[in-house]
Amino acid sequence: MAKKNKHIKAPKSAANATMRSAYSAEAAAKAGSSVARPLGTAKDESLRSARSFMAVGPTLHYSHKNVQRCWLLAVMAFGLSCLFFSRIVSGSFWSFDFQAVTTPALWRLDRFITEGVSIFEYPWQILVLGLLMGIFAIVPVLMSQLSSFQYSLVFILEVFFLANLPGFALCLLVSCIAAACRPLRFRSRFTAIALCTAPQLIYWGCFGGAKAVEPIKWGFSFAPWLCAWLIALSIAGLVLGIGHFTRYKPGLVWTFTTVFFLLAVLTFKIRVGFDELDYQLYVAKNNPEHVSEFHDHGIIEALDKTIKDPTIRKYLTGFFYPDEPIPLRKELKKELQIQLSYDRWPSWFIVPDELKYQRKKQWLDRQYDLFIDPPKFWWMPKLLYSELKRRRSASDRMPIALYYKALLNEYKPDIQLLGQKELLHFYNDYPHRESLLIWYRLYDDFPKSTESLEARWRIAWHYAGLALFEQADKLLAEAQTILAEFATSGKLPKQEQIQENRFFSPFRPPAESAMTVVKLRELQRKLAQLLILIGPENRTQQANSKKRLAEFAMLNPHSQDYSRRIEELLKSTQDGDPNDPLRDNILLARAKLIADEQRRAEQLTRLHKEFQNTDGGMQALYDLALLKIGLWRRQDKASLEQKKKRLSDARATLMSFISLYPDSIYTQQVQKNLDGLPTAE
Repeated sequence: MAKKNKHIKAPKSAANATMRSAYSAEAAAKAGSSVARPLGTAKDESLRSARSFMAVGPTLHYSHKNVQRCWLLAVMAFGLSCLFFSRIVSGSFWSFDFQAVTTPALWRLDRFITEGVSIFEYPWQILVLGLLMGIFAIVPVLMSQLSSFQYSLVFILEVFFLANLPGFALCLLVSCIAAACRPLRFRSRFTAIALCTAPQLIYWGCFGGAKAVEPIKWGFSFAPWLCAWLIALSIAGLVLGIGHFTRYKPGLVWTFTTVFFLLAVLTFKIRVGFDELDYQLYVAKNNPEHVSEFHDHGIIEALDKTIKDPTIRKYLTGFFYPDEPIPLRKELKKELQIQLSYDRWPSWFIVPDELKYQRKKQWLDRQYDLFIDPPKFWWMPKLLYSELKRRRSASDRMPIALYYKALLNEYKPDIQLLGQKELLHFYNDYPHRESLLIWYRLYDDFPKSTESLEARWRIAWHYAGLALFEQADKLLAEAQTILAEFATSGKLPKQEQIQENRFFSPFRPPAESAMTVVKLRELQRKLAQLLILIGPENRTQQANSKKRLAEFAMLNPHSQDYSRRIEELLKSTQDGDPNDPLRDNILLARAKLIADEQRRAEQLTRLHKEFQNTDGGMQALYDLALLKIGLWRRQDKASLEQKKKRLSDARATLMSFISLYPDSIYTQQVQKNLDGLPTAE
């Protein structure tokens, strides 16, 4: 009976085993498996041994349409992150250059730290860069682990082309391949994905540090990438942690990508802003005073090269230039002066790169216009563009941009100095008419800015040239009042204090104004000097006197006809009114043109004695003191007695000025010069 029962139960077990195998096959088919085989068979074991090296993740077990939809959303959110990253580091939403892919500088990340929005001026940029780079570092790897390697390829291409990070994209490619490989399919997905971020860490370590900076800055330059790694692990932890309980549904990756992307956008918008970004990209680093093309450059070598060139020599001979070197050089310098007065070089002149200031000037002007008048992108609605222009016109950085643009237009080559010393020197202390509209805009739109004080001075100078002395007096007095209010209220720009012993000494806020304390002090002197010049003591009620003062005020001391016009004005005072109150100033201007220092000193001494109680006599004594200080400094140390005598003369002249004019606008500077002289040689 027992045997019979055993015989009867045997088929039942076989049937149950068959049903279990069928159920397993059906379950595997429902789960999306490409192979549905009964478990535990010999054929199944052979299939396991023949599995591919690249595995698929648990997310692909869900509906294909749902997986594709969430993948597309993740691609879109990731692409927006790449475009936003390109915008905040380069100023353009897409800055990829096919020709620069292999450039070593393109692979480095330090340009994102020190250029544009620097992390040392805007510490919140560390978090913004960390959020975006964290998204770049982990989202493709998550896609490769939870879906398959093919699903991560589009993300890698977005990093390559949209974010313009070709080197980082190659590291992502290695990470995604590693995440999809079966040897790294650990039971702990988080451990596996943390190991797969090793290429990104190596890239950050090799290319993330700032170059040519002090050690403490070099250490802080890795802060964005350390933050990026921590954020990447946080994203992975959230996705894998929540996915463990939700069976790794496909919507987790795009959801957290969007959340962290929006967090980066909000942080940047609140703590930095696009106006500040464009200001740093196009204006802050383009101060014309710091541009090397506007510094002094000798033209001796370039002129020698031009004269020695046989082709140019033959060309010049055809235009009846002298054959002898000295007369030829003299004629060529005259031609250079004439052409530079029109802001261009002669066609025959071989211009080296350091002398091509016109090209740099045009480039700077375009940079300022990118901030002042931002371009409209093809995708931008008109309403949004109008709002952008409205907000930009009210930006706190607009006065600096207008100031730089106007100051750039004031830069002109010194024609006289070029002919005398063969030196290309630029001046910007004379108001040219082509810059007047920009100064007017700065004064009208931003009257409370420190940059508008410079605009008031230059506009007042133009008013004086039009004999509108009352309007000029009003502007100058207004500027002096504002300067005094700034000084008493403590609103003047603060000088940078370097604190080397503090841990966070590399971090400093960006400058709030282009006007430094030194510039404002110099401007205060120029305001008072112009106010005295056009004051009632230098003009009478006669029309000729006012006209003469207006003409004298607008004389450009750097122009070629300056000496001729000075002589004409002096002759007009002799013929018309010998007692013209402006005569002392005209004589002083003529005395300054004397090249010989000894003769100039004698003439200044004579002027001071003759016009001691006028502004011209006071100015003559001040210029005489500066001249004597220069003579003492240039005196050869071999003749010690002569050097002591010059020092004694300079000291006596300075002390005489302080005693005669204790309330002068130059007294403070004279006292400073006196204190700077040694007590004995």
